[in-house]
Amino acid sequence: MMPEKSIAFVWMKSAALATLLVAAPACSPLGVAEALLKGDHFIRTTNVEYGGMRQHRLDVYRPRARSGPSPVIIFLYGGRWQTGSKEDYQLLGSAFTKRGFVVVVPDYRMYPNVLFPAWIEDAAQAVRWTQQNIRRFGGDSTQLYVVGHSAGAHSAVMLALDEHYLRDAGLPTGAVRGFVSLAGPVDTTWTDPDVQALMGARESWPTTFPRTYVDGAQPPLLFLHGGGDKTVAPSNSIRLAGRISARGGCAKAIVYPGVGHVEILVALSEPRLGIAPVMKDIVGFIAEARTSKCVH
Repeated sequence: MMPEKSIAFVWMKSAALATLLVAAPACSPLGVAEALLKGDHFIRTTNVEYGGMRQHRLDVYRPRARSGPSPVIIFLYGGRWQTGSKEDYQLLGSAFTKRGFVVVVPDYRMYPNVLFPAWIEDAAQAVRWTQQNIRRFGGDSTQLYVVGHSAGAHSAVMLALDEHYLRDAGLPTGAVRGFVSLAGPVDTTWTDPDVQALMGARESWPTTFPRTYVDGAQPPLLFLHGGGDKTVAPSNSIRLAGRISARGGCAKAIVYPGVGHVEILVALSEPRLGIAPVMKDIVGFIAEARTSKCVH
């Protein structure tokens, strides 16, 4: 894995590009970004406790206008298991609520304060909180979907493939209807010293690899990757989807030509930029998963 760009920096680039595409010449990129973030179509509830640690806080985004309980997306952000904040993902919350979803974005513990698998255990706790509490935010607790980007995608896929995380958090089998990996390091080994350190003792690394747990019995998974990703090779998504399908599981990989590691997230958060149909593919996957159709 190569170092990741700052998500906040890319949001600024995204806002500047949006200015060129949709704003009047007199408008500043900052003004456009502020307008995008504000919106009037969602309500954001911040810093809700989902566990006992300082980092166990999450934000909930819900549509202002809804006709009934909404499907729920729990988004796990990336940052090399070392950096990141839920504060950087308001554009993503805005984009999904426009399409009728309730969105949960948790913070979680990171290296060097903790080692693997602490952040996956935190993700499982966030899913448990969501299953138990999301109805009061207008969400449908029977329609939970976990979406992750980069390091967060690794956590999402580990939740999907190694069932003990959700089970140990007190969740029943099938509590999450589907999982989406965006640019995830999901079928690799650890070569960078900082990542090797946070994954713990080398002899235990097999427990950190999603492929260790593939048995074909997991919920549907969608793997999305940019063909121009220089941080995490797209072969990660292709290989793991192939392993799952070969065991009779429900998995699909889509690679977007020329799209980079962070650009795939920008494409999701600002679909109007036309970078790649990431939002369309996720919404389509969820529609299939809601009706228990396989995503092959």
